Amino acid sequence: MKRKEWLVIIAVGGISALISILISGALFGSPKKNPIKVPVVQKISADFPLPQTDENYQKFFNSKAFDPTQLIQIGNSNNTEPFQTER
Repeated sequence: MKRKEWLVIIAVGGISALISILISGALFGSPKKNPIKVPVVQKISADFPLPQTDENYQKFFNSKAFDPTQLIQIGNSNNTEPFQTER
């Protein structure tokens, strides 16, 4: 390639880069014109309120519902580990 061809390739590349910067600035705008506002998240706490005492939980918890955390005993057996083998 001749030196003149290299200059044409560099000039075309520079002009196309300039045009693409101008077009992208027109389409997307600058960050100064369109500031983004993001919501702030509150800090997570390790302290959780009790559902029985906190009024926010009373709105959606049913106080008459069955409590699945209670121990349910079926029959008269006192064995708490029925599938363990005795030695």
